[in-house]
Amino acid sequence: MKILLFLLGTAMATEPDYVTIQKGEVATISGRIFTDEALSSMIAQHERELEQSKIDAQYTFNQFKAEQDLKYTLLETRTQAEINMYLAMVEARDQQIKRDKKADIWQRWATYGAFVLGVGSTIGITYAVNQGIR
Repeated sequence: MKILLFLLGTAMATEPDYVTIQKGEVATISGRIFTDEALSSMIAQHERELEQSKIDAQYTFNQFKAEQDLKYTLLETRTQAEINMYLAMVEARDQQIKRDKKADIWQRWATYGAFVLGVGSTIGITYAVNQGIR
């Protein structure tokens, strides 16, 4: 599209070959003869078409840009939601680790207490049995 506009622009930029002919004169070239009104009408139509193609191109660009902005916003929102989800998961995991750590401390003391109680019971029973044999 841009190439076509460029070529049209360069074609219009060159000086046209024309001969002014008065009414009743014989044309020295073959081709079409336009009146000044017809020529100005063609130029005006060309300028309108050129402006319309510029407007269409700008509209298409703005539409494409809006679609890309929408896609970007959607991806950004989705990414931010996933980040928040993973942060919440990490926070929940950290809290669970803290709760498990407290439970581990109680389990550890319960294990130590059971060991001491078992050793004490064994010593007490062994002592009682040895006293009964003597």
